[in-house]
Amino acid sequence: MSFLGENIQTIRKHRKMKQQELADAIGINMQSLSKIERGVNYPTFDTLEKIMDVLEVTPNELLSGKWEYIDHTEPYIMEVIKREQDFNVSLDYLPQNEYFNSEQEYRFYMETKLMQYISNYITNEAVGLEELMEIKQLIQRQKLERVMKVHKEMRGLDRYREQPPKYKYHNPYNDRVLRELADIDRKNNIPDTSPEQDFDEMDFEEYLKDKWNRGL
Repeated sequence: MSFLGENIQTIRKHRKMKQQELADAIGINMQSLSKIERGVNYPTFDTLEKIMDVLEVTPNELLSGKWEYIDHTEPYIMEVIKREQDFNVSLDYLPQNEYFNSEQEYRFYMETKLMQYISNYITNEAVGLEELMEIKQLIQRQKLERVMKVHKEMRGLDRYREQPPKYKYHNPYNDRVLRELADIDRKNNIPDTSPEQDFDEMDFEEYLKDKWNRGL
């Protein structure tokens, strides 16, 4: 309790709040808040709750010794980095997993997990249109890089009669590869945008119901 007033003052200043602003927000006069911060008086439980709510701190932060700034995002960042790395490592070691009887099996499993990973991200409610536009740009860049990679292989073969050492995965003159990259046959990699023709009101109603059911 000896650090309570000092901690309130320190956190208030860290939040760039004036004494009058905090006093108004918690419903007491500035003189009363000044006495609390100087340790002359202790706040009532109700006032203390309001202070914690306005300053966005926990009881432990106010009452467990002298307050020092803690980055509250750090534990979340470290947790997501750990989980992402665990996912990466698990995918890297799939070819060595004895469960699979063939390369085809593990590649199918890996593709399924990657599609699930991507789908989970882009359907997350926290992902907004801005993030989806960034993903679109990333995909477009990747598609162009794949086309340019095949072009580079073809140029190497034409000029030096060999492919660049780090490629050599396929025949760049194989029209099937180019046709798939350019989506010549199916033409469904790049969707048409004609809402006047394909906007489905029933799907939209289901989308709204789903959001309502999840409380979003």
